[in-house]
Amino acid sequence: MTRILRIELRRSGVAWMGVLLLVAGTWLLYAAPYRWTSGYMILAMDQRWYLSFLTGLAVAAGAWQGRREHRSGVLELFAGVPRPRAQQVAPILTVYGITAFVTYAGAWGLAAVSIVDTAEYLRAGAVAGVLVAGALAMVTAAWFGLAAGRLLPYLATAPLLAVATFATPLVAKGITGNREWLSALLFPSSTLGGPDDFATVPGRFSVAQVLYLTGLAASVALLFAVARKRALLPALLGIIAAVLVLQGGSAFVKEPIDAAARELVCTADTPKVCVARVHSGVLDEVTPPARAALAKLARLPDAPTSAEENIIPQLDIANYPDSMPIPMSIGDDGHVYEAGNLEHIMVSNVGVLPFVCPDESPGTDPVVVNAATAWLLGVDPAQLDLATEDVAPARKVWLQLRKLDEREAAARVSAVRRAVLSCSSGDDLLARPAALR
Repeated sequence: MTRILRIELRRSGVAWMGVLLLVAGTWLLYAAPYRWTSGYMILAMDQRWYLSFLTGLAVAAGAWQGRREHRSGVLELFAGVPRPRAQQVAPILTVYGITAFVTYAGAWGLAAVSIVDTAEYLRAGAVAGVLVAGALAMVTAAWFGLAAGRLLPYLATAPLLAVATFATPLVAKGITGNREWLSALLFPSSTLGGPDDFATVPGRFSVAQVLYLTGLAASVALLFAVARKRALLPALLGIIAAVLVLQGGSAFVKEPIDAAARELVCTADTPKVCVARVHSGVLDEVTPPARAALAKLARLPDAPTSAEENIIPQLDIANYPDSMPIPMSIGDDGHVYEAGNLEHIMVSNVGVLPFVCPDESPGTDPVVVNAATAWLLGVDPAQLDLATEDVAPARKVWLQLRKLDEREAAARVSAVRRAVLSCSSGDDLLARPAALR
């Protein structure tokens, strides 16, 4: 059997398919690394977005190979061989299946290498479930191509199948009647969750998808081997099993979140700096600028005493006045984005991340906020990232604020911070220049 597999590897197009899929899969991931450098699960989920393109390539390669017997004119010769058809096709199914599976997983592995130094959080079972489901979709596509190429041995079969596969995300919801759980189950390129670093895929859903894809793969393999209607039975059984696992859609979770990934991991010493577990690999990078920002706010009478990654909804930020929020963002290399500028970013807006105030709230006067921020940073408002027309009014208030006693100025800046947290106007917290003369 091993010798036969080696012959298939040499004489079929599977080697070229493997190279194409591995290069294409890796290139697609590295074309937009900012989408997945936060962790291994996000990488596995992001890879699924490209699945329709990769399966299109796999099905086209399989269809081109499937018409080999017709192209070579050996159909009657093989039909007279005293061996079951299943034994004849087993080698080609094996090499194409293994190649499709390995290249999909290999592309993930080649991308994961770039974040191995910073991505410490790994739920191996959850990530494996997402990877296996995606790889099975690739196997199914390659085998379906083989079956289609044998049944429809035309030159147009491969490109038409590829185009049709590329378009599946556009018609997925229409085919399933806009049932999101069914669309996500039947079309693996329709991944779960959004761009949130805490997104995940529940194990139940991965199990259901693996059952469905295993049945579908078995059906297309049988279709290639025997071309009988009973070949559809495994696919039907796989769908039934998957639907039962998801309890008819009632067990489906839309945009699931990994609670463990959101748990805070903190420094052992003080002042305490905390980040989400999924970002624990960059805690050492965040700590120095976060503590430097805390030191600047320490001039205020009610200054925050710790810093925590902002993992809460923006409208709830006012509930954390004693902690400075850390605006966590991971760059293309897996490290903290603009780590050298993080201190300045954290102190901006008087140590409060910008957030959306309720519609009925006027929000704090930007002139007052900019002047207070400049005072905290010890810089001229012109050095802040402000629009040109906003610099002059902020500078007037800032100059008058500097004339005040340190304790009085700190008290007023502290009041501005409380106003920002409570979405108050804050117009009277820093007196205008005319009032200070």
